[in-house]
Amino acid sequence: MDAKEKVKNQAKQEKEKVLVKDDQDQPEYQEKIMFLVSTTAQGAILFWCICVLSLGYIKLPTRMFGMDIPDQPRIDSTFAAGLLGNILAGWGISVGANNGNKKKKKEEEASGAIPTGGGYQTIIVKQPLELIAKPAVVQRVDPITNRPIGGDGKLT
Repeated sequence: MDAKEKVKNQAKQEKEKVLVKDDQDQPEYQEKIMFLVSTTAQGAILFWCICVLSLGYIKLPTRMFGMDIPDQPRIDSTFAAGLLGNILAGWGISVGANNGNKKKKKEEEASGAIPTGGGYQTIIVKQPLELIAKPAVVQRVDPITNRPIGGDGKLT
């Protein structure tokens, strides 16, 4: 009898091991359902954002369906625009004029223009060149009036 009980205990332990599930063992249909739910929610929010942004540019008539409609104030669509941008970015769609700016920068670099900004300047030397710089001149400025101060200490 002891051998039979040992076999039964081992069988129970194996069943208990099989019943333990990992998070990675999630069935494929549950993943599909989660994908559909999240995509549907994002689509609904996207539709709402587009409606709010469109209402910012549309003026409704004063009378509609037999009802008087009061004057509508201008809608602040900043929140809706932020949501729209985030949802589209999550889908891999880039919104904005950055692409045009990148093209302009590439064209400028190709034409030999020297871009400046951020307190620095890039200089491209294509042949031997001799640079002669004047010494820096320090000029004091009055902090209140922003006018230069002369050598005698008076405003000029």
